[in-house]
Amino acid sequence: MSKDGKRAALAYAGLITLLAASFAAAIALGAVRLSPVEAARALLSSREASSPRVASSPEAIIVGIRFARACLAAAVGASLAASGAVFQGLFRNPLADPYVIGSSGGAALGAVCAIAFGSGAGALGFSGIGLAAFAGGLGATMVVYLVAGAPRLRSDASSLLLAGTALGSLFSALVSIVLALKDKDLHQAWFWLLGGFSGRGLPELAASAPAMLAGFAAAMAGSRSLDLLSVGDEEATSLGLRPAATRFVVGGFAALSVSAAVALSGAIGFVGLVSPHIARRFVGPRHVRLIPAAALVGASLLVVADVVARTAFAPVEMPVGAMTALIGAPFFVYKIARRGLDGAR
Repeated sequence: MSKDGKRAALAYAGLITLLAASFAAAIALGAVRLSPVEAARALLSSREASSPRVASSPEAIIVGIRFARACLAAAVGASLAASGAVFQGLFRNPLADPYVIGSSGGAALGAVCAIAFGSGAGALGFSGIGLAAFAGGLGATMVVYLVAGAPRLRSDASSLLLAGTALGSLFSALVSIVLALKDKDLHQAWFWLLGGFSGRGLPELAASAPAMLAGFAAAMAGSRSLDLLSVGDEEATSLGLRPAATRFVVGGFAALSVSAAVALSGAIGFVGLVSPHIARRFVGPRHVRLIPAAALVGASLLVVADVVARTAFAPVEMPVGAMTALIGAPFFVYKIARRGLDGAR
């Protein structure tokens, strides 16, 4: 195995260990704290859930709820982080994230409209609000691609970025207008916009999982194309790649994954922005290694953020998106300041 391969293997082992430790903290910590032994015993006893005495024990109930919530946070974090790595590669822009082509903004608008005007019946395993968010995210992505000319396969990175930024601002304005008109729903919409996992469980995860897995599979399949795009569109074209078609297909699947994640958790920022930068330090820029590493970083980051959100101010539960912003914003300010200082030398 090469030196880079050994380094990547060690990085993956460390990231998997970090994720396992995050799960352990998520199961043990909360309003009712469990020792590691109690948490492990309750988790193992779930195999005997057919026994009423075991199934109704406080430890088993607590662990079951917390374990499901940790699975939700890990899946959403992995999807947002992997999509962030894809968008940064597609657009050759370190500031790109799942908000860049409007999928998160469109999902937020769909959910807020459902909250304000009535969510209706759910379908495909989603609640009414979740289904509206999923549809809003996909619809927003289609509009961005139409505006940027992707169906005619002539779009470039800058046109997609500009279209996504402009429509993202439009979606934010529409959300503000809807909330102003329906201020009685402000509290519920506010918590949804900042993200969280309260009231959601494994059935909701099962509904979102196919779309999130499809996005991850497409990202891995397109990893070599993402590497080629990093040298520029002209060079990539000379090597036989069609940049606009790649952005249309790989970016579309990434937006599908983001829409499913936002429908599950609400709008959670900074995970898709920061996680690829952290992963890149451990495994390098090659996307075949970067995407899974970013997914592991994002999963751990969001599990930890969720633990902090529900324990730091207990019994009040804070929005998870507020926790990720507290973690992500200072990190990114530091990265930008460090880059500026390095450039000035």
